[in-house]
Amino acid sequence: MFLESITTNNFRNLEPGKINLSKDLTIISGNNAAGKSSVIEAIVFLLSGRSFRTTKQPTLITHNTEVLSAFGQFSSGLRVGVGFNRVENKKIIKINGEIIQSLSKIASIYPVQILCPESYHLVDSGPSERRKYLDWLLFHVEHNYHKEWASFNKLLKQRNRCLKEQQYKRNSTVLDVWDIQFVRYAEAITNKRTNILVRLKPLILKILNSLSFESVKDLSFSYYSGYTGSLKERLHESRERDIAVGSTQYGPHKADLKIKVNGRMVKEVLSRGQKKILINGLFISQTQQLKSETSKDSLFIIDDFSSELDESNQASLLSALRAQQNVQIILSCLHPAMLKPLVKGYNNVNMFHVEHGKITQDIPGIE
Repeated sequence: MFLESITTNNFRNLEPGKINLSKDLTIISGNNAAGKSSVIEAIVFLLSGRSFRTTKQPTLITHNTEVLSAFGQFSSGLRVGVGFNRVENKKIIKINGEIIQSLSKIASIYPVQILCPESYHLVDSGPSERRKYLDWLLFHVEHNYHKEWASFNKLLKQRNRCLKEQQYKRNSTVLDVWDIQFVRYAEAITNKRTNILVRLKPLILKILNSLSFESVKDLSFSYYSGYTGSLKERLHESRERDIAVGSTQYGPHKADLKIKVNGRMVKEVLSRGQKKILINGLFISQTQQLKSETSKDSLFIIDDFSSELDESNQASLLSALRAQQNVQIILSCLHPAMLKPLVKGYNNVNMFHVEHGKITQDIPGIE
């Protein structure tokens, strides 16, 4: 299954219209601020119900309009629509005409990976981005993971509420009850995150080696679970502190995927270009692991393909993309000529040019 087309209306600066996508490779070119990223954003919004660029959904709507919509048609006949009303501040999601309430349901239909300038957060920002990296894969390969993670977060909120109440009225028995369930779900999440990293690491190193990542031999990955030893004991030891601050100090919500080169965090030692190669490898590995464990088809998107990469690294990335099997690929770039080696590896390529929000289809044949 693949996404055959997307139709948008009142999405950012894009003119209303339909784009027919290739099952293999689609290239979107145009100058900076022409609307390339808006096309990518609309596709991600359709497949996940969220923007990867902002949490302020009203800003996605074209100026002086009230409602945006994105509609997708899949090769299997599946139809998906996502709309947002600025006045009502309401999102509507439909699958085959039926309204659904859960974003997780639409996200599970067709896994999408997006590599963009914001992807640097994976190594440069705090632990939450790296937790998301593991959780994305677990969401798609572990059937019950989403429910376990949702249950854990509910328990975390309830425990934190109870901690704040303890500041005024002490009742250790109540906390003991919450801690039993908290530990149960926390340990399940920790085990699954640890196991997925064990399965993923060999593939990450293999992909990075193919991308000629210079520090691959000195690279290490480790999972910090958000606590050491027994979580039950950590919660007991930190109870007074937890009550004082009104929040839980130990657990999977504090976990981190630590990526190091020669024992130092990668954000401290790698150049911006090296970080991009690393991130490319991390995401490509995720997509391949997903395929290996579930046989799911998926979409792989790179926004601003050439940014931060020299010609040699661009060639390595193109080769890695070609090696992926049954993965729909969408790339945006300033000049499509740089993608000529990639285009030669596909029989089915759709190309579009964006200018001032107007999308026109080009004939494949990059000069």
